[in-house]
Amino acid sequence: MLDAYNYSELTHSSIVEVKLLRLFVISWLILLCSKHVFANDFNTFEKKLDEAEDYLTVNPAQSITILENLTGLQLMPPELFIRWHLIYARTAVPTSHYDELYTSIDAIFQHHQTDYFKQKLTTIMSALGIWLRHAEYLDDAQYSFKCAYKYAQNDRQRLTLTNSMALVARSQDNFAKARALYLDSHKITTQLQLPNVTALIESNLGYLALDEGNIPEAERYFRSALSNNQNIDKRAGQISTGLNLLMVFLIQEQQINFERLYSPTATLTHAFPNEAKQALLFWLEIGYKNLTGGFISQKDKQQLQTAYEQLESDKMKQLVARYLANKLDVAVTLPAPIVAKDFTSPWFELVKQCDWKR
Repeated sequence: MLDAYNYSELTHSSIVEVKLLRLFVISWLILLCSKHVFANDFNTFEKKLDEAEDYLTVNPAQSITILENLTGLQLMPPELFIRWHLIYARTAVPTSHYDELYTSIDAIFQHHQTDYFKQKLTTIMSALGIWLRHAEYLDDAQYSFKCAYKYAQNDRQRLTLTNSMALVARSQDNFAKARALYLDSHKITTQLQLPNVTALIESNLGYLALDEGNIPEAERYFRSALSNNQNIDKRAGQISTGLNLLMVFLIQEQQINFERLYSPTATLTHAFPNEAKQALLFWLEIGYKNLTGGFISQKDKQQLQTAYEQLESDKMKQLVARYLANKLDVAVTLPAPIVAKDFTSPWFELVKQCDWKR
């Protein structure tokens, strides 16, 4: 028989075991529920990313709204974290939000050892190259684009990257190299029937023609680019090529052509969250006012000077100064020549090495 002491000890031990069992069961249920909740959160987050991605071509501003309304980004697994930032980076270019572009790239490099990062190398390196070119780290931009090209998975990516490298060559005033790259790419995109990439290349060929003073050739390329962008309903492309074509019409004093294109282009531009595009539109509106005999006030000229500083690139400032400012008697300061400089972020050494093992 058990004595009272042993019985009490056994009873106490049993009670402890039961409590521990209950605690284990409760903990297991909480963990199970938490996993279910997190799974639901991940699924909801991913669906919102799908929605944001769907809007990229037609309305990147809506993509930004969707992304910024999502919560819990820091709690997401690397794949969803990187994907959020990649979509945000893709909205930054058509909206000229280049600070946000760099912020997203810098965040993505926190996960440079993950499988998903390696799967998206071409997209990440391309986005980085775009920011570096905009920030005038031209040699480093070429490093990024060449690394992206190394890991490109299809002709479309390779063509887009060739176009990007041509843009860097244009920024370096190497027009011959830029033209050769553009023309080779244009021939291939036309054969492959890739209107999105074709429109991009045609726009850049149009810019190059403006650089060289060949206005009829610029008009031909911009007209074709606008047609391609309209066919695929790419709003950002329609705005850019529409504004470029309006500039060409203004340069050639083609009043009727300007009036036909102005209304649809202005409507899209005013509805688009891009200060640089709206600044260019203002220059074109005052240019048209001057073309039709309107009076250009001192206030107009001051507003033009403000808008000039808001233009999206030094190259665009050079074109506006060359083709519009003189006719309007507006004093503007040409951008300083680009000075060679090195990008020094610690993770950029990985880009220079460009050796990711998959």
